[in-house]
Amino acid sequence: MHVAVVLVSLGGLASCAVGNEGEATAGLAVPADYRVAFERINARAYGSELGPFDINLFVDDPAHAGDYAKIHPETSGSRVTIAVGTAIVREVLDLDHQVTKLTLMIKGPTGYDPRIGDWWFAVTDPAGMPLPDDRGVPQVGQLTACHGCHLPRASDDYLFGVPAVDVTSAL
Repeated sequence: MHVAVVLVSLGGLASCAVGNEGEATAGLAVPADYRVAFERINARAYGSELGPFDINLFVDDPAHAGDYAKIHPETSGSRVTIAVGTAIVREVLDLDHQVTKLTLMIKGPTGYDPRIGDWWFAVTDPAGMPLPDDRGVPQVGQLTACHGCHLPRASDDYLFGVPAVDVTSAL
């Protein structure tokens, strides 16, 4: 599988498109080879509680991946705080284990979106193009649609992590 470059931004960087709430969608590149360049958190694809699909999860840096691997959806209260600039790529897989979309999170600077731990969100197709919401607006930036699920996870830096049984033993 080949995934094109996914472009995202936390503001202040060059922009080529505008998404949700005027959010720029260019600047910080998540490389097309994120499957090699990033740390995979899960040992194997695991089932999502949101629907009949599986998930693979990647984090941009081994140090950040170690912190992320301490967060699990079946527990809460890890008290982990992910470093500013950390990029997370979540592959959503169909029943044939083909990537159908990517969900991205990047930890923004203090004050970016304090309602949700300063996280930036995006939902893209497998090639990295932002997918529109029901109103046709690209899903990038301060996505309040993501808040409903993530807000209860404040003691885990608003993250769900990977089920403990599925975390790769390398972390």
